Amino acid sequence: MNGFKNIEIKNFRGLDYLKIDDFSRVNVFLGQNNSGKSSVLEAIRLLTGLGNPSTPQNINSLRTRNPFSAFKDVYYLFHNMDVKTPIEIASEQFDDIARKFRLSLSYVFDTQNASQTSSMNGAMPVSENKSFFNTLLMDFDLTSEKGTQSHQSSLTVNSEGIVTSRKLAEDYLEKNNTVYLTADLWGFNLAIELSELFKRKQKKIILERLSYFDSRITDIDILQDDIYVDFDGLVEKLPLRMTGDGLRRYLNIVAASANPTTSIILIDEIDNGLHYSVYKKLWEAIFVLATTTNKQVFVTTHSKENLSSLNEMLEENPDYQKELGLYTIEKTLKKGLQAYKLTHEGLRSACNNDIEIRSVVL
Repeated sequence: MNGFKNIEIKNFRGLDYLKIDDFSRVNVFLGQNNSGKSSVLEAIRLLTGLGNPSTPQNINSLRTRNPFSAFKDVYYLFHNMDVKTPIEIASEQFDDIARKFRLSLSYVFDTQNASQTSSMNGAMPVSENKSFFNTLLMDFDLTSEKGTQSHQSSLTVNSEGIVTSRKLAEDYLEKNNTVYLTADLWGFNLAIELSELFKRKQKKIILERLSYFDSRITDIDILQDDIYVDFDGLVEKLPLRMTGDGLRRYLNIVAASANPTTSIILIDEIDNGLHYSVYKKLWEAIFVLATTTNKQVFVTTHSKENLSSLNEMLEENPDYQKELGLYTIEKTLKKGLQAYKLTHEGLRSACNNDIEIRSVVL
């Protein structure tokens, strides 16, 4: 399996420090509101977008629902907006390559034509005005048994926030193709995803999962860049946008899971828009497709019913039990922010004995 064994996060969003060990194929994050579940997904996204200096702004765009996130929004990535302390994220991968990532803000002098810049010999002017910083620096190291490779990406803007310089990391090609599905799936182009699957002759897999969701579905097509679903008994195919939120949510997740070119899927609030009767079907689809296409999945949820459905699915499919990692993220009084892991055995015990695992108060 591709993907990450663990992650260590410093000074990112609401996370001053958090380390999570022993990731599995399908990883589920629990916790109270604002405990940092979504921030963990975003930290993983940063680790898979190292060569693109626009990744931090793209991550903010997912929260603001604005495709053109302003440079000033980058400040909200830093814990307590402490922009003088870099964000640091580290992880070991299953291929034994270690990643270390550092995100910082700096100042680069812009000449009049903005085509030449000077780093002022590395000096950073002292200023309490956050807008004084105009450059985002992404430094990262990849370490294997062959040694360490260091890279840097950067993005510089002018006083109006317009990008004047974008430097991509040289000689670096990201091997992890990652899909981030927000709670409302904003920014995810399902038509493109399905077109790619249909081109690869994967339509049968999608239809099998759709008929499991609703037995009346007999076909799915893309016509004039729009998605149409055929229901038994209807005189014509129905545009997907005219169906319920649950079907669209389900199809988005299934399509991302089925795509063989995707190696990591990040799903925020997986149960959003879905009826509880669909939870078990969706979990089965995720585990089946993630195993078949050899990908790693990270999910957040608040729903107790969803966890019960996950347990039921795993009880019926014991081969998938070892593929689950369940983590409760909690801010404790004595140890600060912690992540507590449960395997399927812990989930089964919690469901059978009505034990609350979505929050741990210590």
